[in-house]
Amino acid sequence: MPSESGSTALRAHRHVVQFYDRDEELAASAADYLAGAFAEGGAAVIVATPAHCATFEARLAAGGVDVAAARRSGSLICLDAGRLAQLLTGAGRIDRAGVDAQIRPVILAAGEAGGPVRVYGEVVALLWAAGHVNAALELEGFWNELGREISFSLYCGYPRQPVESSQHHDAVGEVCRLHSAVVGAPPPAADRRTPGDRVMADGSPARANWTDAARTFGGTWHDPRMARAFVLEMLGPWRDEQLASDAALVVTELATNAVLHAASAFSVSLLLSEDVIRISVEDSVPLGQHGGARWLPAAPGHGLGVVAAMAVRWGVETEAAGKAIWAELPLSG
Repeated sequence: MPSESGSTALRAHRHVVQFYDRDEELAASAADYLAGAFAEGGAAVIVATPAHCATFEARLAAGGVDVAAARRSGSLICLDAGRLAQLLTGAGRIDRAGVDAQIRPVILAAGEAGGPVRVYGEVVALLWAAGHVNAALELEGFWNELGREISFSLYCGYPRQPVESSQHHDAVGEVCRLHSAVVGAPPPAADRRTPGDRVMADGSPARANWTDAARTFGGTWHDPRMARAFVLEMLGPWRDEQLASDAALVVTELATNAVLHAASAFSVSLLLSEDVIRISVEDSVPLGQHGGARWLPAAPGHGLGVVAAMAVRWGVETEAAGKAIWAELPLSG
């Protein structure tokens, strides 16, 4: 997660974030980034408040872009971030079907000319400011998934003050990890290191800079895949392919059981200690209710049998809102 500036330096990055103090600071950097798409015969999509859309368009026009012609040709598209935030969220979560319906077609249309597509987005910042931090992180993850399916690059803007004053310090670090580059200095909370952190010989981090993380999912058949993606995103900085593979398999099995047997929303939490990582999946069905205990035996070869074979310890705990099934995987030397 390098800290960079300038359109040229950022050209190789697919998902960029800027924490800014003043709107003018954001406009200068983001408009320069978007202008790069026009310079290469591509298109730009601005997902922002009406005020920011107007500011970015003025910057593009000052830089030589014929904004009116770009709008007519479809190479410049502006969407209202506030309206989109309302369409994409429900009960504090992101509707993946809404992302596919509202965002995917716009990016595909922008790319029809064949040039690069650059997107500026601040729905995530609006969600954070409204207190929907988990939804903001979820949407960042969806952006990454979408970027693996279709070709575009994304520039996200977060006002620095509400992020730095937030109590969600681990979430600030995760925002940075979900991006390939940070413009300027990240908030101090994103640089926190835990006693378990290690550094590679070249000085790069060998472990993620967090002690615990959590994400909530809706309980649909798409959510085990999303839970798997969440775990892989969190463990990406560790550079430990075996740990990532094992953790992804464990969370997939636990999340699938929650969807299949509990038929409820579920949350995934990761907790680091000195020698293990604990993966816990909590659902809303108590032990013994609606057959909730029938699937707990660890039958070999599937479900909890797979989890039991991979974990150094696993178990079940009663929670106020249901139950949590957890498993611990060893951390490599």
